[in-house]
Amino acid sequence: MPRKSASNAQPLTDKRVRSLIQSAAIGDYLDGATTGLYLRVGKRGASWSLLYRVTGHGGDSAAGHRAKGAMTRMHLGDYPNVGLAAAREKAFATLRVAEDGEDPRQAASPVKTARGKTLTWLVDEYLEKYAAKSLVNSKTGSWVLKRHWTPVFGARAFSSIKRSELNERLKEIAASENHGPGAAMDARRWIMSVYGWAIREEIAAHNPAVGLIGKEGLRQNPGDLRPRERVLTIEEARAVYQATFKMPSPWGELARVLLLSLARLGEFSQAQRSWFDRAGRNLEVPGMGHKNKHPKTVPMTDLTFEILDQRPAGKEGPYLFSTTNGEKAIYSFADNYANKLRELSAAELGRTVPHFTPHDFRRSGSTHLTGLGVNEEVVETLLGHKIKGVRGIYMKHKFLEERRAALRLWEKTIIGPAIKPAQPTKAAKTK
Repeated sequence: MPRKSASNAQPLTDKRVRSLIQSAAIGDYLDGATTGLYLRVGKRGASWSLLYRVTGHGGDSAAGHRAKGAMTRMHLGDYPNVGLAAAREKAFATLRVAEDGEDPRQAASPVKTARGKTLTWLVDEYLEKYAAKSLVNSKTGSWVLKRHWTPVFGARAFSSIKRSELNERLKEIAASENHGPGAAMDARRWIMSVYGWAIREEIAAHNPAVGLIGKEGLRQNPGDLRPRERVLTIEEARAVYQATFKMPSPWGELARVLLLSLARLGEFSQAQRSWFDRAGRNLEVPGMGHKNKHPKTVPMTDLTFEILDQRPAGKEGPYLFSTTNGEKAIYSFADNYANKLRELSAAELGRTVPHFTPHDFRRSGSTHLTGLGVNEEVVETLLGHKIKGVRGIYMKHKFLEERRAALRLWEKTIIGPAIKPAQPTKAAKTK
C-alpha cells in the first residue's frame, strides 16, 4: 500500500480516521503527531502499525555512537478496538523501549513473561486456559499430568527440561509394574499437548516434546501397544465375572459393571449420582461425558442396577466409583488392579489366561451377542457407535429396550454355571 510522506503529514484526528475508513481509502496514513505511527486502511477494516528502529542494533558508528538497526513494523491493534489516543499511547511506549536498545516485539512476547516459570505453572495454565474449555477429556489429562509429570519435573523451569529427560521418564513409566506401556503413551500424548499449546501461545520458545520416543521404544513385550483383537471366550468371561467378587472395592464392582454393560470405561468410572436414573433404570451420560460428545442413555439390567444402587454415597463428592470418598472420579483402570483381575481370572479357570484389558469386554460381548443372533444395529448402538451411511442419517431409533434385552442375554450367558478349575491329569500306570 502507498505510504504517505512524513514531510507533509498532518496529525490525524478522530474525525479524519472515521472518514478514511468509511470511504475505504485504502492506504497507509502517517499520524503527523507521532513518529512512525500509521493508520492502515484495507478492504476489510483498519489497524494501527508502528515503524521503529532499535538503538544499538546497527552496531557502533565510526564516532562510537550506538547506531540504530533496520526499520521494523509492529502491529499495535485494530480499529476501533484501539482508538487514536490509545494507538498514540502504545506508540510512545514502544518507541521508548526501542530507544533504550530493546526490541519491543521481544519485550512484549509472552515467552519473556513466562521465563523461569515452572512446569507446574505451565500445566495449570494449560488446563485452565485451554484443556478445560476445549477438551472433553480434560479431567483425564489433569490426572495424567499430575500423576506422571509434575511430581518429577514440577519444580523445574519448563524451558530447562530436555527431550532426553522426558524420554527417560517415559521409559520409567512403561517399565513400571503399576503403569506400563499404555500409561506411558498417555503420558506422552499429554505432555506433547502441553508444550504444543505453549508454542502456539508463544509461551515457550522451543518444544522438547517434539520427537519423543514412540511405541517401538516403549514396548516391554512384542504384543504391547498393538491393535487389539482379543475376544474372551465365554468360559474366560465367566471366570472374569467370578474374579470381580474377589477384587477390592471399587475396582471389583467397576470391572463387573463394565463386563455386564459392555460400556466404555469413562461412562461408569466417571459417572455421577445425578446420571443414575432409578425410575428408568438407565445411566444418562451427558455429551461431555461421552466419546462422541453426544448424550447417551445406557440401559441397565436388574443386576447392573443393583450394583450401582448399592454403591455407598461419597461424602466428599458426587462420583459413584471413587477412591476419594466421591471427591474424584476414577479416570483409568489402574494397571496393578488390571493385573490382579487377570491373575484371579486365571485362578478361577485353573490355567493361564491370555492377556486382556477391560476394553476387550466390549469386543468380546459384541462378538458373542452377534453370534447369538442379536441384530447388528442393536449391537452397534449398544456399543455407542454411530450407524454409518444412509441408515445412520435416516434411522434415529435408539433401540433402548432391544439393547436392554441384549444385555440380559449377555448377562445370562456369562453368569452361567460355576466353572470347575482344570484338574491335573494323572500319569497312566505302566503294566
